[in-house]
Amino acid sequence: MTILAVAFVVAVNSSAVQAKENVLFRFNFTNGSEPQSALITDGKGHFYGTALGGKECNSNSTYGCGVVYELSHGSGGKVSEKVIYAFTGTTDGSSPSGLVFGKDGNLYGTIFGSPNGIGGIFQLKQGANGTWAESVIYSFTNSSGYFPGNQLAFDSGGNLYGCLLYGGSGDNGVVFELSPQSNGTWTETTIHTFAGGPNDGSRPFGGVIVDDKGDVFGTTQDGGQLNNYGTVYELTPGSNGTWSETILYNFSDRTDGAFPLAALTTDAAGNLYGTTTFGGGSGNGGTAFELSLSGGVWTETTLYSFNTGPADGYQASGLVLDAKGNLYGTTLYGGNGCNLPGCGIVFRLTKQSGQPWKETILHQFESAGDGSESDGQIISAPAPFVDSTAGKLYGVTPYGGGMFGYGTVFEIEP
Repeated sequence: MTILAVAFVVAVNSSAVQAKENVLFRFNFTNGSEPQSALITDGKGHFYGTALGGKECNSNSTYGCGVVYELSHGSGGKVSEKVIYAFTGTTDGSSPSGLVFGKDGNLYGTIFGSPNGIGGIFQLKQGANGTWAESVIYSFTNSSGYFPGNQLAFDSGGNLYGCLLYGGSGDNGVVFELSPQSNGTWTETTIHTFAGGPNDGSRPFGGVIVDDKGDVFGTTQDGGQLNNYGTVYELTPGSNGTWSETILYNFSDRTDGAFPLAALTTDAAGNLYGTTTFGGGSGNGGTAFELSLSGGVWTETTLYSFNTGPADGYQASGLVLDAKGNLYGTTLYGGNGCNLPGCGIVFRLTKQSGQPWKETILHQFESAGDGSESDGQIISAPAPFVDSTAGKLYGVTPYGGGMFGYGTVFEIEP
C-alpha cells in the first residue's frame, strides 16, 4: 500500500457554549480513585470503567490497588456505583486500565501490576448471582514485552489485540494477539515488533482498534521518519500467519502535530481520526487529524490545531464520533476554569461545508485537583463516551469533585 499524499487544513475558529454539565458520581477512595479509562456500556443502561486506585490492598495501602466499577441509572436520574471487583495487588494484579466487552459477555482489561510486576490481561466473568470473578488470563514477561497500552480490541474470531509500551529487540514496543484455546487458556503471539525511527514507530501507548477485515490500527508516540514525532500504523494479517506493517503517516510537528498518545477511532467509511499532544502550528497545543484512504493512498488532514492558553484546550485525548459525524474529546490542559495551565475542557468538532472544522467548547473544568469546586479536572483523560440515542456525552475526571479530589463521572448535555 502506497502512502504519499498529505493535505493540511488548519482550523482557527473556536466558540464556546453553555452546555449543561452534571456530576453524576464522585469517587471517595473506598469506591475507587483516579478513574483514567474510558467508560463502556453493555447497551442496557449500565456503564463500566476502571479506577487506578482505591480500596486498601496488601501491596499499597496508601493509594490502593484499583477497582472495576459499574454505574446504573435509578429513579429520578440518580446514579449509583457498585464496585464489581477490587484488586488486591497479589496474584490478581493492580492498577487496571481500559475495558472491553468480549462476545462472551465477559469484561477484559489490562493491569500494570500483575504477579510479575510488568503487566497482564484480566478477565471478569459474571456469575448467575450477579457477582464477578476475576482471573488473569495472561501475564507478560520481559521476553514478550511489558506495560500494556490503554485500549484492547477483539476481532470477529474472538482474538484479543493490544500493544506493549516496551519490548522487542530494540525495546521499542510490540503489538500482540491473544487467542483463546479450547482448554480455557490463551496463547500470546507477538504480531509486530517496532524498530523505532526512522523506518518504524516506537512506544505504542494508546492501544489498538481492529476493522471488519481483521486489520489492526494504532499510533506510536515516538519514531517515524521525521525526527521521531510519531506514526500511525496498520498491521495486516497474511495467509501464512505472518503480519505485515504499513506506516500510514509520519508526523512532522510543524502543522500536523507530534506525539500521538491516544487510540484511534474510525467511521463507517473507514476514515481514521485521532489527536496529537504537541505541535500543530503556532498554537503548539496539538491537533485533531483525519486519515482517509483513496486509490491506495492515505491522506492526512489536520482538522483542528489547539492553542495553549486559557482561550482553548490543549493536549487532547482520543476522539469519539456521534451519529451526525461530530467529533468529541477532552483536553489535559487549557480553559479558564481554574489557574494556569487550566484544568481542561470538553470540546466538539463540527465539519463545515468547504471550510475547516469548527471547535465548540462545551465545558471548562474548574477544579485544580484540590476538590475546591464542584466538578473535576482532566488528567491523562480518556475519550468520552457518546450516547447517540440520548444525545449526551459521558466521561470521567481523574481528580477533583469533592473534598479529597478522587475524581468524578460527568454528563454533558450539548
